Amino acid sequence: MIPLLSPPPPANLVWFDEIDSTASFADRLMELWPTSDAEPLPETLVVAARQSGGRGRGGNRWASPAGGLYVNWLAPIPAGALALLPIAAGVVLAEAVETLASGAAVGLKWPNDLQVDGCKLGGVLCRTRGGGESVWATVGFGINVTTVPELAAGAAARPVSLAALGFSGDAGDAFRAIGSAYLRRIHPALAEADATLAHWEARSVYRRGDAVALRLETGVVEGRFNGLCRDGRLELAVAGGVRRFAVGEIVPAETPGGA
Repeated sequence: MIPLLSPPPPANLVWFDEIDSTASFADRLMELWPTSDAEPLPETLVVAARQSGGRGRGGNRWASPAGGLYVNWLAPIPAGALALLPIAAGVVLAEAVETLASGAAVGLKWPNDLQVDGCKLGGVLCRTRGGGESVWATVGFGINVTTVPELAAGAAARPVSLAALGFSGDAGDAFRAIGSAYLRRIHPALAEADATLAHWEARSVYRRGDAVALRLETGVVEGRFNGLCRDGRLELAVAGGVRRFAVGEIVPAETPGGA
């Protein structure tokens, strides 16, 4: 018998062949866990081979067919590390994926995409709950392992899988490598803010000075990519100065209408 992760991590592992959403299960777990006279909820990885109702950024549906890896990590982290969480998660996952696809260079597209040569390999979605000095954080991530989802017409990036990049294993094999690396590296990455920000920027698919557009609910803002703030917000150099954004979708400026 092969252990799910070796060596066993200091975390709970919950595996489903199919579930509505690992994020929804994580929410239910936190809501139902006793708050009095009980041990605190341990750090937990919720993993699914397929999701029927995966959730993406902005409430969008996250296509989750069999052949992908769908994970939700929940753990308490210092409130001061919240802003760095999406950046740290992206860096840790990119590093882990590269150990499985020899020769692939994984780029990071703000705020939450993992890309290889302009194609989308996976995504990351972070959420928080609670307050005080320590808060509950959840990081959901999906990686295309042996297959890719069918995307809507006009999707910004074509999908790519680990299999197409040379990985010969299945989703279980991918989880053993990526899950172990994530648990091992996420807390140090959160504690090393300057190094993590530098690693993220080195992987950014956009470089400082690149013309880009940021699509918001209220319209499109065009400018030049200026990196990230220490709190993880995007900086755009625009006429008259620099603007900072916590949400939005960055797209090439030359795309007609910013779409």
